[in-house]
Amino acid sequence: MHKVKFAEHVVTATPPPINKGIVEGVSSKGVVGVELLEALDGLIWLRTGHQVAARFNLNQSTVSRNSKKCAEEFCLSLVRRQSEWSLEGDPTLLNLERYVHQVSRWRENKPLRLEAQHWSAPLLCAPIPNGWIAGCLNYLEYERPLKLLKERVIDAWITSYPDALSDDDPDFTAIRLSRLPLLLVVQEGHPLLKLGNQMTFEDVARFPFLPLPSGSFPKVQNVLEKLGLWHKTSGPTEFDWRGRSDIEDLMVGFATPLTLPLYGESFVALPLQVPVEVGDALVVAKEWVDTPQMHQLVSLLRSRLEILAKEAWGVEVLQGSPLGEHFPALTN
Repeated sequence: MHKVKFAEHVVTATPPPINKGIVEGVSSKGVVGVELLEALDGLIWLRTGHQVAARFNLNQSTVSRNSKKCAEEFCLSLVRRQSEWSLEGDPTLLNLERYVHQVSRWRENKPLRLEAQHWSAPLLCAPIPNGWIAGCLNYLEYERPLKLLKERVIDAWITSYPDALSDDDPDFTAIRLSRLPLLLVVQEGHPLLKLGNQMTFEDVARFPFLPLPSGSFPKVQNVLEKLGLWHKTSGPTEFDWRGRSDIEDLMVGFATPLTLPLYGESFVALPLQVPVEVGDALVVAKEWVDTPQMHQLVSLLRSRLEILAKEAWGVEVLQGSPLGEHFPALTN
C-alpha cells in the first residue's frame, strides 16, 4: 500500500506491479506540479498545443516545454501517431499521479474536464457547463475517450448506451439520462420511401449504409448486423447501387429523434424501429457520483434534455433520486 501526497490530500492506493527501474528513476524527483501534468495530459486529450493553450490559459511554447518535461519525469516518451498523442513506457506511476491530481480537482472544486461524443456537443454541451473545461467534443468511437476517462485524464464523458460501458465495470458507472428509439434515416426522394408502411428491414438491407467504424458500437452493431443493416453486411441484389455516382443520396444513416435534425432538413426517418434501446449517458468514476459537481451537471443535462424533448417525439428523460439509473441498458 502506497501513500501519494499532493497539496493537502493523501490518497492511499494499491498500485499494480511496477517496473523497478521506473521507480528508481522517478522516486527521487517526487510528484510533478499541476502545470506540468496539465500540459502533458492536455496535449494527449486535446491533440494540439493550440487547444491546450486556449483551455488552460497557457502559451504554446509553455505547453510544449512542460509536456515534454513531465513525460521525462516519469521516464516516458511522448509520441504522435495519426493525429493522436500517446506515451511509450510504463505509465504506472504517472497514472497514480493522475489520480492524485483528479482528487484535487474534485475536492478543491477546481475546473473539471468534460468530453462528449460529437452528436452530444450541440445538444447538451452548449454552452459549456460552469466549472467544466470542454474537450474535443467530436468523438465518434468509444475507445479513445473511455481510455482517457479510465486513466483519469478527463473527469466525465457524455456518451450513449448501451455501448457506454461494460456491464461489469468495477470502477466506473454510466448514469442514464434519456431513453430514445434508434431510427433509420434517408434523404427525401429515396427509393425506399415509395414503399411506405409496407417497408421491411429486408428492403432497407438492399441499400448502402453509413460506414461507421467497425467495433465502435459493439452492442448496437451486433443488432444491426443480425438485421443486415450494417455496411459490411449490405450488398446489391436486384437493385445494384455499386458504382453509382449518387451513392451518397442512397445511403441509409442512423439517428435518434434528437440527432435527426443534425442531418439537415432534407433527411427523414423510415417507418421502422430498430429493436434496440439507446439514449444519453454520463460516465464517471464511482467515487465521484455523489459529489456536488456531479449532481449539478446531471441536473443541468437533464434540464437541457427536457427542453429538447418538448420539440421532439419519442424522447424520455430519465429522472431519479439522487441520480436515477446507474447502469448500462441491455439490448433486447
